[in-house]
Amino acid sequence: MYNWLLGNRWFGRYIKNYREGRGIPLKTKIIAVTILWVGILYSTIIVVNEFLVAQLALLIIAVGVSIHLVRLPTFKK
Repeated sequence: MYNWLLGNRWFGRYIKNYREGRGIPLKTKIIAVTILWVGILYSTIIVVNEFLVAQLALLIIAVGVSIHLVRLPTFKK
């Protein structure tokens, strides 16, 4: 599975750059953070709208992942 992921024509390059500490492209960061927040907000408002603890947990996770993505180096070709 590991070799398949690294050899994948869509994901392999991103995984190699991330693992080697070169970061990810700015466009990928923007897309990832946007999809993350759309999914988290949908889940928070629609799916777990009556469970405050679950809502807070999802928001804390989203903030943590967003911070991680933003702090990664931006890969420049």
